[in-house]
Amino acid sequence: MKTIATFSKPEEAHLFRTRLEAAGIPAYVQDEHFIQMNWLYSNAVGGVRVQIADEDLDAAREFLAHDSPQSPSDAVDVVCPKCGSHNTAPDELPRRISFLIFLLFNFPLLFARHRWRCASCHHVFRAHPTRTTEVGITN
Repeated sequence: MKTIATFSKPEEAHLFRTRLEAAGIPAYVQDEHFIQMNWLYSNAVGGVRVQIADEDLDAAREFLAHDSPQSPSDAVDVVCPKCGSHNTAPDELPRRISFLIFLLFNFPLLFARHRWRCASCHHVFRAHPTRTTEVGITN
């Protein structure tokens, strides 16, 4: 058995194992239970290992050389209405204020959602994100 990859979390190792098995390469996850019981020891023992048989090593190397991460199908593209930048992210300030109120008063108080902040011009706006398809066309 050869170790093809190591991960700090068992979930990541299982995702990689399923990608290998989808390519027809049988793979096994080692040390996952030890890491789940003592997750602070993950780096000390070398993490969770994904191992394959010796005869599958060439096929796994070829798979890793041609494997590229795919963009998620539920990716969102929000454009700033002020400057037109695509460098936007959900606004974290309402969530932080809600958490602070919960800590102080022991009562959850939720604020408005779906607010976005532009990283280029710092404009805060409300927008419903448009979903992108595989070829990059917005709906």
